[in-house]
Amino acid sequence: MNKFVIKTFKKFILICLLCLLSSNSFSNEFEIKAEKVNYNNTEGKIIAEGNALAFNQEGKKIFANKIIYLKNIGIIQTFGDSKFTDNNKILTADRFSYNINSKIINAIGNVIFTDKENNKFFFKKFIYNEIKGTGAGDEIIAKTTDGSYLQSKSGELDSKNKLVKLKNGEFTSCSKIKNNKGEFCPSWSLKSKEIIHDKKKKTITHKHAFLKLKKLPILYSPYISHPDPSVKRRSGFLPPVIKTIENIGRTIKTPYFIEISKDKDLTITPIYYFDENHILNTSYRQIFKNGFLNVETSYTEGYKRLDQDGRTEGSRNYFFADFTGQKKNIIFENNDINLKIQRVSQENYLKVNKLNTKLFKEDIRTLENILRIQSYVQNKRLDLKTGIYENLDIADSSKYTYFLPDGIFSINSKKNNLYNLNFNSYFQGKKFEKTQKQFKVKNNLSLSGQQYILRNSGLSSSLKLSLFNKNIYNDDVSGLEDDLNVNNNFTIATDNKLPLVKINKNSYQSITPRVFLKYTTGKMQDAQDQDKILDYSDVFSMNRTNDSDTIETGGSAGYGFEYKINKNMPNSVEKLYSSKFSFGQVIRNNREGALPIKSSLNNKTSDFVGSFDFSFFGRKIDKYKDDNINKLTFLNNFSQNMLNINYNYNLNNDFSNTFRNNINLKSVYNGFSLDLDFDEKSKHIGDEKYGTIELAKIFSKNYYLKLQNRRNLMTDSTEYNRFSFNFENDCIIGSLTYSKDFYSDKDLKNTKTLIFGITIKPFADSLGPDLTEFIN
Repeated sequence: MNKFVIKTFKKFILICLLCLLSSNSFSNEFEIKAEKVNYNNTEGKIIAEGNALAFNQEGKKIFANKIIYLKNIGIIQTFGDSKFTDNNKILTADRFSYNINSKIINAIGNVIFTDKENNKFFFKKFIYNEIKGTGAGDEIIAKTTDGSYLQSKSGELDSKNKLVKLKNGEFTSCSKIKNNKGEFCPSWSLKSKEIIHDKKKKTITHKHAFLKLKKLPILYSPYISHPDPSVKRRSGFLPPVIKTIENIGRTIKTPYFIEISKDKDLTITPIYYFDENHILNTSYRQIFKNGFLNVETSYTEGYKRLDQDGRTEGSRNYFFADFTGQKKNIIFENNDINLKIQRVSQENYLKVNKLNTKLFKEDIRTLENILRIQSYVQNKRLDLKTGIYENLDIADSSKYTYFLPDGIFSINSKKNNLYNLNFNSYFQGKKFEKTQKQFKVKNNLSLSGQQYILRNSGLSSSLKLSLFNKNIYNDDVSGLEDDLNVNNNFTIATDNKLPLVKINKNSYQSITPRVFLKYTTGKMQDAQDQDKILDYSDVFSMNRTNDSDTIETGGSAGYGFEYKINKNMPNSVEKLYSSKFSFGQVIRNNREGALPIKSSLNNKTSDFVGSFDFSFFGRKIDKYKDDNINKLTFLNNFSQNMLNINYNYNLNNDFSNTFRNNINLKSVYNGFSLDLDFDEKSKHIGDEKYGTIELAKIFSKNYYLKLQNRRNLMTDSTEYNRFSFNFENDCIIGSLTYSKDFYSDKDLKNTKTLIFGITIKPFADSLGPDLTEFIN
């Protein structure tokens, strides 16, 4: 019985093996189709010509102009437009041979291998082993889906382990890799003796590598490892920046980025000084579910050379922290939270060392240490703030101003189409100038009626009402009465307009005379020293001082007109030009000496005020239009020829003199841009005259030059000169910037600064650290 069972089992195993071998043999068999097929039975050769196709049961397909199938030795040869497909792998070549048993493909001529992840590899010759998933070839070029471009004389692929190994290769992530001569010349590349791209770890490793800008090698390293372009954040060195600062010397920044986790990172930035003590900066960032934290710190031992005027001994440091977040139902349904902590140990530390980050710029002069909550729902809003402000321009303890609390509550109740009702309450408690204390509560209830239009004349009129209550408690406040002071003001006003309009096929014109009559009860508080300059919008304002502590009282009238014209290009909706001119004045029954002197509102007739705006739109320049691939946003500044002039003026009420001239002119013409500012104040408005000019010239789609100058025209002295030459394309930003600032304060001297910065875009992705601070 046992012998029978054993014998039967052996037969069963033998049958299974024969079936398996038969199945494998059958699956390896290829069927042939073509326009013309010849079969040589003696040699076991099938020759197929004309749209030839070979396929088997495993789904493998071979296409070619001509196929020779050597059945006896299990080899398929192809000639002309050859293609091999197996699931998600595709290989094309001029010709190849395929060994059915060993599953090895030997391809020659214009070989392109595409793996299942759609990475493309180009070869002159290529051998691929399907079983091992490995291949080797000559004259390799790789274009991977992560944006990498690699090339070398020879290389190896390992599809199973997702490795690419190249000998004497070059790597770049630039989209434009060839110059006008067809040579390999990307904006930047790494040329290495060996390159290994590990797509599992998303890491590219280089041995004995040179960093090249165009064809020029600028940096050598025996070993470099960096994430491939698909990685948004990865620990590693960021591009270094070299600066030369007059009075300080040469510096080199070498930031190192550390990815702590998906929601946290740290950037450590040593700044090496050749002639002074070094600086260590750190930046910590963390994302929360409903918030974001950014912390910036810095430390240095201070000056090494104390023999120069204005320098003091001692260390220097700063600490800046900023948290923004959202939380439901703290006060109202929606709440925005902001916490700021700002500290600088020495007032000129940032400016002397040209330190700039996302949280501050070097010229910051007021530090904020505050907690702010903005709570809102539908028509209600509460803005609440408490904290300490520090003025860096003041040396003693009077530089601190304490706020506890400081807030605004507002509610809008639009009951119907006839009027709009608003209530605002301002409250503030503060301590300042060492011992001075003040607490304010100001309430304003305002009602604006709907414009009523007289149909026959077109005249429109609206009624405005405002009730203002001010409660101020003063304790030792300079120039003000102590204890509680209460003021109530009621304002009634009418706003009257007569718009006259002319519309043609391609143009629109309007002129709108306007008369604004108002009366406010109460006694005018002293505001004559306020820095208030009257403009056209103030003429029709309910409170022309724009300060709720000093409400403009009494009766007054504002009158003026505004002229507008818009003209489109012929048979188009695009604008050709637009212009606006405004002119107005305020008159009152009696002179009010408590109103701001600079505004001229203290006189019975104010200055004439107004503005002139003109914009001309020329042709659009397509070659400077930004595209989604390169993301060269600066091109938008040159994409259309245009001219824009904005002029604001204050005239003597007898037209004999101008007290203020503010002109801004912007122009773009065929790759050249001009931005000119001129500001002049005289007589009661001030005594100053400044001019600022910025010139920019684009030389190609990637190169542009910028010049900046600001000059005090009263003293005939220059405040700063800046010059920068910039390059940007899809994969690199480079700048060479020279600046000279003419300003002195203690250890802050007239400075010359030279900065050379390079940022490689794939290593400065928007989801990674912002590197713009390093080249500013």
